[in-house]
Amino acid sequence: MSKYSNKHLTKEIGQSEIVTLAVYQLGGAQRFIDTEDVAIKAFELAPRRFGWRKYPKQINLELVRVCLSNAKKPDKGTLLRGSGRKGWALTATGNKWIEANLNLLECDFSLGSNESRRAGSVDTVRTDRESKRLQSSAAWRQWQENPQSVKATQAKEIFRIDSYTKPDMLSLKIDRLLNLFSNDPEISSFLTDMSQLVSKGE
Repeated sequence: MSKYSNKHLTKEIGQSEIVTLAVYQLGGAQRFIDTEDVAIKAFELAPRRFGWRKYPKQINLELVRVCLSNAKKPDKGTLLRGSGRKGWALTATGNKWIEANLNLLECDFSLGSNESRRAGSVDTVRTDRESKRLQSSAAWRQWQENPQSVKATQAKEIFRIDSYTKPDMLSLKIDRLLNLFSNDPEISSFLTDMSQLVSKGE
């Protein structure tokens, strides 16, 4: 039997990883999630890890904040981005970590396979719509023929970035699309190249 088959997440999972899973379950691949919402979900997943020692039924919000901040650090894998003010979202690295570690949740909280999560869901509709939009763009056609010919302005259009887009939203928009197509090698490669163009600002 798997060591992760208990009712809740076991003590062998790091707390920074648990809050990352909580952010994911709350939709953090697509948007920023409020700290308090993450705290409730993390406590649901692992109550003994996020409750007070003397009052175990109470959520230790400060501990959750610390773990969320730790999950941003390189030595923890840079799984999350955000802050207590903005909320928390998965980075592209965090999304890849989720895809590789779905077994960290046991049956009651299983995330399922990428296909089963998306089949017939809002994710399916959005993925199909975005795929058609990307592959009908001029940037995509040029990239297919000559990647070097794509301009930064075209790359920004791919991520729907304009002069009003703030830096934190710019990163979120890029990660959102990268996360959405993390299992499509061709589109993922295209988006990676486009994100690099945006970063260079050429």
